Amino acid sequence: MNQELKDLLRSVLKEELQPIRKQLERVEQTQQELQRGQKVLEAGVAQVQQDVAELRVDQQALQQDVAQLQAGQQKLEHEMSGMKQSLGNMERTGEKILEELRISKNNQALLLNDLTGIKKSMDVTVAYLQRRSDVMFDKMIEHEKEILNLKTRLPN
Repeated sequence: MNQELKDLLRSVLKEELQPIRKQLERVEQTQQELQRGQKVLEAGVAQVQQDVAELRVDQQALQQDVAQLQAGQQKLEHEMSGMKQSLGNMERTGEKILEELRISKNNQALLLNDLTGIKKSMDVTVAYLQRRSDVMFDKMIEHEKEILNLKTRLPN
C-alpha cells in the first residue's frame, strides 16, 4: 500500500504541479522576453545617451557659431556706424559745397550786375566823351577857320 500511496501521491502531485509547471514555463518565457526587451531598451537608452552626447557637441558648436556671428554682427554694426558717420560727413561736405556754389553763383550774379552797371556807365561815358570830342573837333575846326581868316586879314 505504501507503494500505491506513493504512486497515487505522485500522480496527484504530477497533476497538481503540471499547471504550476506550465505557469512557471510561461513566467520563464515572459522573463526571457522581458530580458530581451530590457536589452533592447538598454540599447535604445545607450543610443539616446550617444545622441544626447552628440547633440551636446553640436550645441557647443552652435554656441560657438552664435558667438562668432554675434562678434561679426558687432563688427558690422561698428563698421556701419563708421560708414554712417562718414556718410554724414560727406553729406555735410556736400551741403557746404552746395552752399559755396550758391554763394559763388550769387557772387557771379552780383559781379555780372556790377559789370553790367560798369559797362552802362562806360557806354554813357564813351558816348559823352564822343560828343565832347565831336564838339571839340568842331570848335577846333572853327578855331582853324578863324585863324585862317585872321591870317588872311593880316598884312604880310
